[in-house]
Amino acid sequence: MLTMAERLASGDKGLVSAGTLAVPGQNLDETIESGTALRVEVACAGEGSVTFTVSSGAARTVERVDCTQPMTNGFDFTTAGPSLAIQADSPEEDKVGTAYMVSHVS
Repeated sequence: MLTMAERLASGDKGLVSAGTLAVPGQNLDETIESGTALRVEVACAGEGSVTFTVSSGAARTVERVDCTQPMTNGFDFTTAGPSLAIQADSPEEDKVGTAYMVSHVS
């Protein structure tokens, strides 16, 4: 499995969006169509954990990530509305950093 940086560098045509999130913070993509099948990968680093919430219309997935583990957590997500929101929240907001990547399921 490629790391996020390797996948971004490869010019993956299925890439929808990627970035970092302030904690607490949210990124919103209003260019997504309802019913789009996506692969969401989230990661964090530091001391503590981050709760990532991915939502679109009535669809919602919550993933808690332990920032002390050097791994990416991934899950499939199908949008239920014309936007995609990715939120990050942590009680240790000053001790964690986040990253995410969203791509089309091929």
